[in-house]
Amino acid sequence: MTRIPFLRMRVRILAALVAGLAVGLAMMAYDRARDAQWAVTPGQIADAQAHGRPGVEVAPGRFVDRPVPGEGAAWLPVKWLLLGAGAACAVLAGTGRRP
Repeated sequence: MTRIPFLRMRVRILAALVAGLAVGLAMMAYDRARDAQWAVTPGQIADAQAHGRPGVEVAPGRFVDRPVPGEGAAWLPVKWLLLGAGAACAVLAGTGRRP
């Protein structure tokens, strides 16, 4: 009889970890798909050079010929971690016993 509550807790924790991991990975895939880590992407530079320009024009007369990371690029892993942890906490709280 004492193993059942422990087993339920183990399932709750496992479900929370899976949900948190899924949310974190989904946000990472979403951010990478829309190139959130770049202000000027390598693809933009390649397109500009294919059209005969020296690079991407970021200001009048100022061209960039190397990829430029975005201002918030360093915070993206923190964002993924916090969203995953929030989802895990929500699942853990949502699967708890109700009085």
